[in-house]
This record gives sequence, C-alpha cells and structure tokens, in this order.
Amino acid sequence: MDLPQNIKNGTLYNMDCTFLSGIRYIRESADTISLIFSAPPSGRFPESFFLMPEGKEYDYRTFIFTLTEAIHPCQPQDSESFFTARAVTNDIPEQRKNFRVYVTTQVPVLFEGEKHETSVTIKDIGTGGFLFVSKKKYEPGTELSAIFAKARTPVCITAQIQKLRPVRKEGLYGYGCQFTNLSPSAESMVRNFVFQTETLHAKAVKEREEALSR
Repeated sequence: MDLPQNIKNGTLYNMDCTFLSGIRYIRESADTISLIFSAPPSGRFPESFFLMPEGKEYDYRTFIFTLTEAIHPCQPQDSESFFTARAVTNDIPEQRKNFRVYVTTQVPVLFEGEKHETSVTIKDIGTGGFLFVSKKKYEPGTELSAIFAKARTPVCITAQIQKLRPVRKEGLYGYGCQFTNLSPSAESMVRNFVFQTETLHAKAVKEREEALSR
C-alpha cells in the first residue's frame, strides 16, 4: 500500500479537549477516514477523539471519530513504512441535518445557577443549535438562556450545552449547544436568520470570484 496523493492534515484532541497529536489522514467517504502515523503512538491511543481539520482561525469545525480497527503497520515497497487505522464519525450527518453558518457575535447569556449574565461569542449557529466560545469552563448539560437580537423582534432562546469542543485559539473553550423548547416563532426566526446569512455569504463569495476573474 503506497500513500495516495489526497492526504489531508489535521489535529487530534482527547475527548476532554486536551491536545493529542498532529495527524495526516485520508477521507475514504463522508463518515470514514484512514489515520496515518509516521510512528506508532506512545501509550494507549483513545478509542474516541476529536479531529480538527486543518483550516483558518475562524473555522471551528471539529468531528468526533471512533476507531473501527487497531492501529497497524504498513510496509509498502520502495517507500517508508507507516502506521494506519480507520475511524468513523456520526458528526457529519448530524451537522448536515442541522445546517449551520459562521457568525461572530457577542451575546449576553444567563447560565443555569448564575444570577448575572455572561457575555459569550457565538461562532456558528444553525437550525438545531449553536457553538459559542468562552474563557470560562462549563459542564455539558448546563442550561442557558439568551436574548437573540438578530431579527426585527428579539426573541428569548433556551439551550443546553451538549459537548465541550476544542478550538484553535489557546485559552478558549468551545461549546456545542442544542436548542430546547423553542417556540414556533423563535424557531422560525432562527431558521430565517440561518438561511438569510447563508444567502448573503454565497452572494459575497460569488461577487469576489467574479471580481477576480475580470
């Protein structure tokens, strides 16, 4: 087995979001990758981990992968040996189902058990939830509420932190949240905001491409 040309770079994190290692990988399908190691990992490699694909600083995508086989050596002819293993994810179908767009907006949030609001930065939002970053650490399962003012009539939204997720910037934590008990009007407002934002992003990209082609 020789290494193919479509190798991508990324970073692996433990499920507590601590750094695990840099990685090269090959995407075999929408939910399956092959990890490529130049040497066998030292110590016990975790069964589940986060993969953060190489990207820009504003890209907060991470995916939870689970190994489907043990890490094993490959010794191709006329090429340097390496180690590989396959892993799968359910995150990609979930993110496609709950379509999201990139944003950067400061929102005052009231967390469960706290008396005062805390300002957090929402980095992406979709029809099913959002991701925010903060210097403070919160536990999965924590409930929160906020006034979402990205529409003509601000609405109150409630959500629950589902997962702690790694981010590229040191000193920040990322939190994937799921909306809870949204009223029909709030759900409609969020859905409209997401699709309007995506339309504006697509228009801006098209205009940049047209300007560069002139």
